[in-house]
Amino acid sequence: MAARRRSAGQYLTLLLLPLLLVISGCSSIPVSGPVGVITVEPGSGTSDPLIFNPLGPRQDADPESLLNSFIDAGIGAAGDYGVARDYLTEEFAQEWQPEERIIIYSSDPQISATPTAGVFQIQLEVEGTINAEGIRTGAEATTTESITAELVQNVDGQWRIAAIPNGIMISSPTADLLLETYSLYFYSSSFEHWVPDVRWFVNRAAIAANIVEAMLEGPAPYLQGSVTSAFPEGTTLGVESVPIVNGTATVDLSADILQDTSDLIRQQMQQQLRVNLAGLNTVNSVQMTVGQPVFLGDEIPNPNLIVPVADPPVGNEQVVVSGSELFLYQADQTVPIEGMPSVAALDPQDPAMSRNEADFAFLNGNRTRLYTTGADEEILLAGTGRNLTAPSFDPNNWIWTASTLADGQASTVSAVPPGGTQDRAVPVTAPWLADAEVLELRVSRDGSRVLVVTEQDGVSRVLLAGIVRNNDRTPQSLSTPRELFASGPVNTAKWVSEDTVIVAETSTEGEVTPEFLGLDGSAEALAPLPGIIHLSAGTGPTAVFAATPDGVRNRVGDTWSDEPVEGVQDPAFPG
Repeated sequence: MAARRRSAGQYLTLLLLPLLLVISGCSSIPVSGPVGVITVEPGSGTSDPLIFNPLGPRQDADPESLLNSFIDAGIGAAGDYGVARDYLTEEFAQEWQPEERIIIYSSDPQISATPTAGVFQIQLEVEGTINAEGIRTGAEATTTESITAELVQNVDGQWRIAAIPNGIMISSPTADLLLETYSLYFYSSSFEHWVPDVRWFVNRAAIAANIVEAMLEGPAPYLQGSVTSAFPEGTTLGVESVPIVNGTATVDLSADILQDTSDLIRQQMQQQLRVNLAGLNTVNSVQMTVGQPVFLGDEIPNPNLIVPVADPPVGNEQVVVSGSELFLYQADQTVPIEGMPSVAALDPQDPAMSRNEADFAFLNGNRTRLYTTGADEEILLAGTGRNLTAPSFDPNNWIWTASTLADGQASTVSAVPPGGTQDRAVPVTAPWLADAEVLELRVSRDGSRVLVVTEQDGVSRVLLAGIVRNNDRTPQSLSTPRELFASGPVNTAKWVSEDTVIVAETSTEGEVTPEFLGLDGSAEALAPLPGIIHLSAGTGPTAVFAATPDGVRNRVGDTWSDEPVEGVQDPAFPG
């Protein structure tokens, strides 16, 4: 199930302004003066909630049948899971939290009695789990989990569940119907980009409140320290709902969060609410309240308000190697780069190009040296190492690469500042790479995340980590990553969009089947193609190119172009 994108839009990038998150003092909460009802551009929207009507407990059901029916009743969210609560004792029904954890299973649950009277085990083959904040954790194939349930008989002799872990259990096909994937958005550390944080929610009438509550709770663990929220830690809803009346979503917040806030911060809060509710097809405007509408300032928008860019495009031009020189490539044609010095003596491979197409980087033939250059610029040595990964430009023109240590069992990550040389390279801390070799490293187009392919003991992994920077945007460290699960081994990966990557295991002769992996856990295999040795990806799923020993082919519909473009290799879009 692909994550739904909202029409956050391709906004103009304005000047950087540090976020003022420290709220102190005891002045009154600003609620008078002009208030803000910010219009939301209609997006694709989430689908209307499906209504499920599961059956209640059957008279005289034995414990195993009752537990099976209880699992089935988990699809009924109506009335705060009223039907599922009928399977519980009256006391336990008051305590049970159905959405604290959702287990998605792949085959029929196996229920068995234990030697202890009234205690049963539910064995599940787990595809993934979702926590109370909507964060999904994938599971490798053959992952199982055992759930313990305690049953008792009530005064009428009917079995009821007296204890079971909080949460519901739903099958994978049911999950596609019951759950909705949704991207929360947080600010990048520069406030110049929206950074998506894909979550899963039960699709029901209260989804707007779930979205806002999850946003207020903050980003997923792998993004903590890499993104920012206009709302300080501890912010909550003033009421446990987000009513939507005539298209306007009213978000009532806890009163203390607005103490001593500036007009700018309140507009940043409103802007973040707007983008996070823009995907609901029932919402076309958002109003922030603290009992009454919040005063956003005398000047709207504030002159220092940055309007972030969502899912920035990368254009249609690529940089390629042709005849041992760097060229631009578009529409099956190579174009000389005016003023570019000759790099043929360095045996260039894996070139990269900055977002503004003014700066270039590449590796030498044996992948031990990283060079940078540009039009009318000299060639600079920017880094050395062993098995360097293809360079990747971030939005601030830092150049990233990873190197394998001499024993081949560990990797280091470094970033070179704009115009910098090897002596100015900054080591980027990533303790989780201590025992792994990095095969690919690509910075996201929002500059807040990094896509990493690693190999350890012959096993490859596709990982996504947050980039932690200091106040001047210098990279410092990579957060503990989350994993994306491919259907097979992987040695290359590229960003396709803000929430989708393409991965493959390249081969000079064998058939290669690239695969789209969504941050929502979805996967889609592309048409196979023999001999893919390199991939590049532009804006969206149609802008995919595959280099083979015969030349470069591009994706056409669900297949590949008939004839390769000869004489070019290692295509790369900006980034």
